[in-house]
Amino acid sequence: MKTAIIIDSSVGLKDLSNYQDLYLVPLLINLEDESTIKDDITLNREQFYKLNDSQVLKTSQSLPGDMLAKWDELLKDYDQIICLLLSKGLSGQYNTFKMFSQEDEYKDKVFVVDTNGVSVVLNRQLEICYELLKNNTPIEQIVEAIENKYKDFKGYIIPRSLTQLVRGGRITKAAAGLAKILKITPILKYNGEIDKEDKTRTFKKAVEIVLDKIIKDEKDFILDISYSQVEQSVLDEVLQLVEQKGITLGLLKEMPNVIVCHTGRETFAFIPYSK
Repeated sequence: MKTAIIIDSSVGLKDLSNYQDLYLVPLLINLEDESTIKDDITLNREQFYKLNDSQVLKTSQSLPGDMLAKWDELLKDYDQIICLLLSKGLSGQYNTFKMFSQEDEYKDKVFVVDTNGVSVVLNRQLEICYELLKNNTPIEQIVEAIENKYKDFKGYIIPRSLTQLVRGGRITKAAAGLAKILKITPILKYNGEIDKEDKTRTFKKAVEIVLDKIIKDEKDFILDISYSQVEQSVLDEVLQLVEQKGITLGLLKEMPNVIVCHTGRETFAFIPYSK
C-alpha cells in the first residue's frame, strides 16, 4: 500500500526535498499584534530570531482546514497517511487531529501517532517510520512501534538564559534575577511534557549533572542533542563534555522555531536514544 507521512514544524525539518512521500503542515506562530505566520519554509532562521528577539511570540496548532485539505489531497494518490505531530503534552495538536482521523472519511486511512515527541525525538520516529515502511510493515504495527519507542523515556532541557522564560511569564523577573545573582541554572525534564527536575550553580555543572543522570539511567544508548542559537564556544563546550563522559553523540540539530518561541536562545535538550 502507498503511504504518505505528514509532519508538523515541531520536527524542525522544512526542506523536504530529500525525503520521499513526506509532507509538512506547519504550526502557527502568533505575534503580539495578534497576526499569525505559518512556521514553514518561507520563514528562515534569521527572520525568526529577529522576530523572537523583538517580541513575545506564542504558538498554536496547525489550522484544521490546512490539515484536512492535505489529507484530502494526499488520499487521492495514497492509500494511507501517518501523522507524526507535536507531543500531546505540549500542544492540543495530537488530540485535535486524532479526533478528526476517526471521522468516516478518514478512519482506517489516516493514522495520528501518539508521539510524545518534538525535535530530535520526532526525527528518530521519522527514521523508524521509513525503516518499517521499507520492510512493508503493516501500518498498525508501525504506529505501535513508534509509540512504544518513546512511551517511557526521559530527556533533559537546560536553558542557559532565562530571558525568554521571563518574557513568556513562565518564571517571574524576581526569580530570574535571584537565579542570576546566585548563578543558578535550572534543569528541566522532558518525557512528552516538561517539568522541573533540578538546579545547580552553573551551566557547565548542569550539563555534567544531566550527562551523569543519563549514564546512570540508560544502558545502551547514543545521545541526541538539540539546541537553540548559541555561541559556537558554548556548543563546543557541551560537545566536549559529552566526549569526556565517553558518550556517543547521535543527532545534533537546531531546535525548531516553535520550541524556541518558549525557551529562547541558548537552550539545550539532551535525549538518549536506545540502540
